[in-house]
Amino acid sequence: MSSVKVYYDVVSPYSWFGVELLLRYKPRWPAVAFELVPFSLGAVMKLAGNVPPATNPFKGKQLLKEIKCLKDMYDVDIGYPAEFPQMTLHAQRILTALRLQKSPQLENASKAFWKLYWHDKKSITSPSDLFEYLSPLVGSEAAKRLIEVDSQSPQVKTALIEATNEAVNTHGAFGAPWIVVERASDKSSMTFFGSDKLEAIAWFLNQKYEGPCPPGYKTSNSKL
Repeated sequence: MSSVKVYYDVVSPYSWFGVELLLRYKPRWPAVAFELVPFSLGAVMKLAGNVPPATNPFKGKQLLKEIKCLKDMYDVDIGYPAEFPQMTLHAQRILTALRLQKSPQLENASKAFWKLYWHDKKSITSPSDLFEYLSPLVGSEAAKRLIEVDSQSPQVKTALIEATNEAVNTHGAFGAPWIVVERASDKSSMTFFGSDKLEAIAWFLNQKYEGPCPPGYKTSNSKL
């Protein structure tokens, strides 16, 4: 079976675009397994010797322009945070805990955290804000445990570090989203950077591509 593995961080708007668009194809590509892998973009930047684009004033200005354009093109209701960037380590550990638990809510929790930060302008570092967006998905008790206990466990902390190291050292990541694609027919693999590689991914996997907003995508994968 072919596979698509997406390494992402909720601090990254392009990660939101990339994950959102790829998940629209999850029901359309039944022969492809999709996997979401939270990692630490800040650590990726350090390991790869890269710097965040927003630290350059020219790149930062372009990022703002692109977000406004891609918001409409991709039909993703993104805005801009009240404070950017913020440390997303706690949020990424929560998502890592959900991944280790094989929770079916990993996708929804990731979208909820993007909505919290990139649309509703709340703090991704605030435990109370994280609880507000997480509890409707997993329940109040589980949300409290994820925020206060599970995300602080050595197992989760190690898993996030390992995912980050794997993305950089095994797959060559230097930013987010970082997408690792494996083709079942000949066991070949390819990596892609960014949210604008969906057509290339479809071509590599020999899957049908119907644009960023394929027919019926709102019913098969509702937008937050």
